[in-house]
Amino acid sequence: MQELNLRYFQSVAKTGSLSAAAEDLHVAVSAVSRQITNLEQRLSIKLFNRQPRGMQLTEAGQLLQAYALRNQLEVSSVIAEMQNVMTRQQQRITVACPDGMAWHFLPSVISSFITQYPETRFNLHVVESTRASELVKEGEVDIALTFSLSPDIGVKVISSHNAAISALMSKEHPLAHKDVLYVKDLSHYPLTMSLNGSTMRYLFDVACSLSGIQVLPSFSCDSLGATYTMVSEHPNMIGLCSAAAVSGKTDKEGLVLKPLQEPQLSLRSLQVQVMADRHLPANIEAFLAFLEERLAAVCR
Repeated sequence: MQELNLRYFQSVAKTGSLSAAAEDLHVAVSAVSRQITNLEQRLSIKLFNRQPRGMQLTEAGQLLQAYALRNQLEVSSVIAEMQNVMTRQQQRITVACPDGMAWHFLPSVISSFITQYPETRFNLHVVESTRASELVKEGEVDIALTFSLSPDIGVKVISSHNAAISALMSKEHPLAHKDVLYVKDLSHYPLTMSLNGSTMRYLFDVACSLSGIQVLPSFSCDSLGATYTMVSEHPNMIGLCSAAAVSGKTDKEGLVLKPLQEPQLSLRSLQVQVMADRHLPANIEAFLAFLEERLAAVCR
């Protein structure tokens, strides 16, 4: 049965009159009569007894009315459920970032945001920086937080922050008393850093080459958590990371972060990216503003 047939049928059954149904549906009486007649002919069942004072449902018509009412309620329920799904999807924010931002900083920001906006849901993809930018361009994620050496075509850079590479160590480390360090200072101590291929490793190798030294790490890994544990457990171990990556953690763990003087180690920036020319929903705009406040506080 077509939806139009049922609509006309329900109106006649509800009002008990062709003319009243026509008024309810804002159509001619003849149109209502024609739809009812067509429905009865298709079913080969009499649905109404035509009487001088109106239309009275037959037993078969009463069964169809009960079905039609159930159908209407179910359709309304499905529509409401679909609307709820759309609302939940609109409240979901998908973010991509490298491991350095996913280990502590970004989960901390997201946790604080959810405290204020508990209806918001997040998906976090932990990928390499270049892949995070690709996911934004492809529309797979809403926001990318990436370490970058240059702008990327197809994305809009909301903001760019200092992501200079610094040295993480224990407060009791022999170098902890110095205000600033050079890469040559690190060559006498065990070092943990990212694997080949990362922007951090590339810039550090460049700085070492320009300083005329070679520094071989004792431990190489792309997990900031593993690097952090190595520095925490080994009294002389030094790790390389940015200030944002360990913001809020160092003081609690008895660690310090020391700047490195080589200019090459300041060439990297931490970018917040979205798809170019995309109109952003209000909830994403709100999170971006929230994220910017936190980044401004730690990337100085």
